[in-house]
Formats: sequence, C-alpha cells, structure tokens
Amino acid sequence: MRNDAINIVSRKLGISKERFHQNYEIIGKAMVIREEDSFSKDDKSFGHLMQSSFKLWSVYKYTGIQTVQRTPIVKMISGIHTEVVQREDGIFYTMDPQKVMFSKGNKKERHLLSGIVNENETVLDMFAGIGYFSVPLSFRVKKIYSCEINPDSFHYLIMNMKLNGTKNLVPMLGDSAELHMKDFADRILMGHFESFKYLRKAMSYLKREGTIHLHQLINRGEMETVRERYEARKNIVEVKVRKVKSYSPSHDHAVLDLKVKKN
Repeated sequence: MRNDAINIVSRKLGISKERFHQNYEIIGKAMVIREEDSFSKDDKSFGHLMQSSFKLWSVYKYTGIQTVQRTPIVKMISGIHTEVVQREDGIFYTMDPQKVMFSKGNKKERHLLSGIVNENETVLDMFAGIGYFSVPLSFRVKKIYSCEINPDSFHYLIMNMKLNGTKNLVPMLGDSAELHMKDFADRILMGHFESFKYLRKAMSYLKREGTIHLHQLINRGEMETVRERYEARKNIVEVKVRKVKSYSPSHDHAVLDLKVKKN
C-alpha cells in the first residue's frame, strides 16, 4: 500500500519516487516531514495529499528543535492531533509527535547495540528520550539507568516501560550531568549531537574500564580527523567511528565508540 501511495504522490507533485521516499518519516499513523522537504508551498494541500495517500491520522511539518530539552518545533498541517504508537522489532513506542523526538533513522544503531551488550552489564543512557534505546536494551542487560531532562519525553519513557513490561529500567528525570553517582556503568549511551560537552562527566560515571557510544554531527570527510582527536584524549585507548546516516548535504550523523581505561 505504501508503494502505491508513493506512486500517487510522486506523480501529483512531479518528483521522482526516489527523491520523495528519502524525505519523510511515518511514525505510527502520523507523518513528519522536514520543512525543506515539503515539496510544496501550500501546506494545507500538501498535508491533505499526504494524509489521504498514506491513510494517516495526521501530517506534521518539522522545522528543528529548541532549548536544552530538545523540544521539537512541529506544526500539524493536516488531520487530528493525537498520540501515535510505533512498533519496531516487537517493541512499542507511544508518543506525541508535537511534543517529543523520534528518529526511525536510528533503527540500525539500535540493532547494533542489542547485539553487543550482554546480560551482566549495567548501562547508562544519558539522553534517554522516550526510551528508543533504553527499552529494547533493557531486555538484554542487567540494569539500565535512563536519564531524561524533558518532562514530556520522560512521561512517554514511563509509558513505554509499562507498555513493554520492562523490569530492570531505572527512569531518572533531570540533567544527566548532575547524577549523584560514580564508577557504576559498564557502558554509556550519549545519543545527543552535543553530548561531547558531557564527556568528562560521563567518564566519572564509567567503571575503571568501559565503553561510551557518543553521537555527533561530523563534517563530511572529517571522520578520520575526529577519530584522531578523541584518541588523543586521556584515558581513551581505542576509538571507532561509524556513520549512522546522512544528516544534511555537508554533515553525517556518526557514532564514536570510545574504549575507556581509567588510570
């Protein structure tokens, strides 16, 4: 059915199926499309076309995020405003597209993490959001502490814990730079593009040896330079950099896997 919808939309808008297919996200029964990719100056007509073609409840236009709480700047251009539920790999995520962030483009990263953690690990997710990393990992590790500063995201983190029957996830509302804990985590997730600012604090949460997965936007073609920069930091003994996805014409979303051994 989705292929039929793409055919309809590409024909009516006069654009290639390939170009359109790369520039939208369907989350549950809602579509979120970036402002620069809306393909039309008439939001109302464009929203109605998307909603009817893809059989959706609502269509939103995303223009960015604001404040340290990463609140999305989103406007509904068609349909009714309601919560939606996204299902991925047997995990359910409920959310309000106008209040919280969700990136289906990180699905490959969630798969990768699920394959490398083990049942004896204690994990800290410093920017947990609605639980898109924390909830699936909770079934594969000993314990996961999930910190989130945005009250709306934290609300859905709690809801998604209950929805999926998570037993060993510890939700923490507040700034992950101010945890009154030290030397407790085997692995730390830092899924925020400015998480490098928190790296020193993350080191204090890590056990004597451990791994940090640090997300960052990197200028295209500069991954090796960034890798060398982190390798030069104290207590980091190995750095691997991998591309998650293209973020813009000039930047890639990358993850740095930092192996740490504290003196």
